[in-house]
Amino acid sequence: MIFVLDASVAIAAARPAEVAHLRARSMVDRILRGDDAIVVPSLFGIEVVAGLTRRGHDAAGAEAFVDALLAPPSEAITIGPVRAAMIRRTAAASRLRAADACYVWTAQRRSLALCTLDAEILTRSIGIRVYAP
Repeated sequence: MIFVLDASVAIAAARPAEVAHLRARSMVDRILRGDDAIVVPSLFGIEVVAGLTRRGHDAAGAEAFVDALLAPPSEAITIGPVRAAMIRRTAAASRLRAADACYVWTAQRRSLALCTLDAEILTRSIGIRVYAP
């Protein structure tokens, strides 16, 4: 299966103290085994590494984790000025934070489902299937 993975799920998968750790880890393990693939906005890696290292994780380990998640066939979509304008419209229509709107826009653009632990994304997304692990 190919889907959009929000950084919240990847972070929870790497942090055993997170409430949703086991469910998130199950999703991430499928990606790491090659059973599933993800499409994410390019800021995914930044969010995951920042989220993990801010909580004391080793930077090299966090980078390796992101690199493994983004190994082919997974894909990170770049955001330039044209796409930024589209994401801006998604943010305004859904009343989401900028980073969250990037994930919703990616799912909309690719007609993919979005897996997240973010309550606002779960309730405010428009025109896509959104689910928690």
